[in-house]
Amino acid sequence: MDTVAAKSQRTPQRAGFASYALLFLMGIAWGLSLALLKLASVSGGHPIGLALWQVCVSGGIMSALSLGLYGLSVPRISVLRFSIICGAVGISFPAIALFWAAKHLPAGIVALAFATMPLFTYLLSVMFRVEQGDGRRLFGVAIGMLGMLLVILPEGSLPSPGLAPWVLLTLAASLSMATENFYAGGFRPIDSRSIQLSCGRQLGAVILLAPFAFATGTAIPVFEEWGTLQWAATGTGALSAMAFTVLLYVIKTAGPIFASQTAYVITLAGVAWGMILFGERHSIFIWAALVLTLISVVLVKPRKD
Repeated sequence: MDTVAAKSQRTPQRAGFASYALLFLMGIAWGLSLALLKLASVSGGHPIGLALWQVCVSGGIMSALSLGLYGLSVPRISVLRFSIICGAVGISFPAIALFWAAKHLPAGIVALAFATMPLFTYLLSVMFRVEQGDGRRLFGVAIGMLGMLLVILPEGSLPSPGLAPWVLLTLAASLSMATENFYAGGFRPIDSRSIQLSCGRQLGAVILLAPFAFATGTAIPVFEEWGTLQWAATGTGALSAMAFTVLLYVIKTAGPIFASQTAYVITLAGVAWGMILFGERHSIFIWAALVLTLISVVLVKPRKD
């Protein structure tokens, strides 16, 4: 069988200092990428074109690194399948959704939605009987959902009441990424390297996004003087390439539930970057939602071996 059986790879090893250090690195990188994502979005790019640019940068970096380290190889069917699925649910839809939402939402709120990823990952694990239902974790999920309600429902929580649908779009993107996280943990092709899979994931998204971008005329021109739009979109691609390669390694060594905890750092880093780069200030409801969401991430933490 060419893919890893679900139960054989879903038992994570004990997470050590290195795993937590890598988790912190991923969170800082992805938090900054969210700020750059907003910068690119408000600089005039279309979400589809921006998504394609981002994955072209990521795929190019990872392809060069993979070729330099391992040379050219013919991918197996399982690797191609993994790449297309991860490219669809982990990049293509989330990238378009987040670029679109970032045009309307503060970067800190987009980052806050990222913190729901471990909650969705755990719910998927329970639904598919990979993890057993646990009272503490389920309570954590409820706390996290309450935090999201504090973002959406109270008057005065968001800069404008009409922004609530964009928050829901970011949550849909988070659910999609959690689906990829769950899939990558259980169906990673055997004898596969993290860098090569990261490369395949990016290129899978390119294959999916390119036809839409060119058909709609939303592709960003490459051969023109670069400005904030191009540089910000390039930054998101480079940071994503680095962070996802580390993510795949952490999933392999510590398990998907532990790896999804990077959303904890992403949230704090994203809020901080938004305040530093854009001068964002949030309502008391957003700060309360941040506290509740971070508490929920702590409660939905990986089971110790």
